[in-house]
Amino acid sequence: MFKGTHILIWSENPDKLMEFYRDVLELQVAEKVDLPAKNEVGADYGYQMNSGELPVCWIGKHSEVVGKSKEPVRIMHNLKTDEVQKWYEKVKSAGCEILQPPALTPFATDEKQIYVCTWLDPDGNCWQFMGKLNG
Repeated sequence: MFKGTHILIWSENPDKLMEFYRDVLELQVAEKVDLPAKNEVGADYGYQMNSGELPVCWIGKHSEVVGKSKEPVRIMHNLKTDEVQKWYEKVKSAGCEILQPPALTPFATDEKQIYVCTWLDPDGNCWQFMGKLNG
């Protein structure tokens, strides 16, 4: 039985990526972790990024990650929000590539309007804002 999930985002430049998540997505740096070389794994470091008390992702340095994601839409991470339009405007203003501006999802109903916006972060990782268009 699984007990949850946690997104690990590896980057060639985790400091720059952390700044994007902190400054544009307004996530908090809960902790910076320096990982010493141990058990045949090289030294790395990273940042635990939270939204309030909720962990969202961990951004870390990985020796085998170079450049941008080569298949960004293979895995899409969703951020649930009641302000899809607001967050779309923020990532668009930050220069992120927008793959899908806010639109009703195919499974939206008249009773439950669910919007989605798909975009790429500075490393080319695919994200979606999903929920109400405006709170």
